[in-house]
Amino acid sequence: MRTIYSILFAALLMMSACNNKKSANKEIALGDTIQTSSGLKYFYLKKGEGRKVETGCKVGAYLSLQVDGKVVWNTNELPDSLFTYTADYSRLIKGFTEISMLLREGDEVVAILPDSLAYGSKGAGDVIPPNATLVYDQFKVIKVDAPKKFLSDLLYADMKEKSIEDAIATYQRVVEGEEAKQYHTDSEQVNRVWEMLTKENMHEKAANYAAKIGELAKDDRLKYRNVLSLESMEEYLTAKEQLEILLKSDPENKMMQEKMIELCKKHSDQ
Repeated sequence: MRTIYSILFAALLMMSACNNKKSANKEIALGDTIQTSSGLKYFYLKKGEGRKVETGCKVGAYLSLQVDGKVVWNTNELPDSLFTYTADYSRLIKGFTEISMLLREGDEVVAILPDSLAYGSKGAGDVIPPNATLVYDQFKVIKVDAPKKFLSDLLYADMKEKSIEDAIATYQRVVEGEEAKQYHTDSEQVNRVWEMLTKENMHEKAANYAAKIGELAKDDRLKYRNVLSLESMEEYLTAKEQLEILLKSDPENKMMQEKMIELCKKHSDQ
């Protein structure tokens, strides 16, 4: 089956070079190559009839990614062989978000992302070279849940305009009450607030938020980010003390071990 897809893919790429523009009034058929204004190209292998992907939907997709004709990653080793993300929210490359928002449950497409919609001139580690075109030789949307609102929006508003006490009250009200059905409340949500506060150089608020909400949510990643905020404020001794607590529960964590060495040096030089 993969061989058939590869032949079809190669043939349609040649066709798309001749004629990428389809009439807006013409129904798109299987095999028609579509090109968006951003340079994204894709064509359908199968059309689904399920829920349309929209902002706030949790999506599960089977993916296979090629670079220079070689498969460099697929979802076979992930739980249920699915890559799961929150549409138009999870931090993903531009081209992935764009193609995702065009699909619905049951759709199966091949998508070609120019480097401008992928990793650009920097590439990504040893897997994606600079200026690489990415080809999802299979992008199959398996599951699209009903859209939910973002807890991070509420918590960020509380932290920016009110107080940590308000953020705690909001977290408890939403997560522990009936509103939990209406909101995404996972780790990505609580960590996004820290990222937004940090981006605006609100390090004191970010540290307070990470310490209190991290403990409430039992989120070790957020607790570690409290250490990073304290470091940004040059409170190295307090950062060390907080990191020591985290290392007790995860003593083999190399990232935290290296951070402890950094903090010790900064503290001694202070």
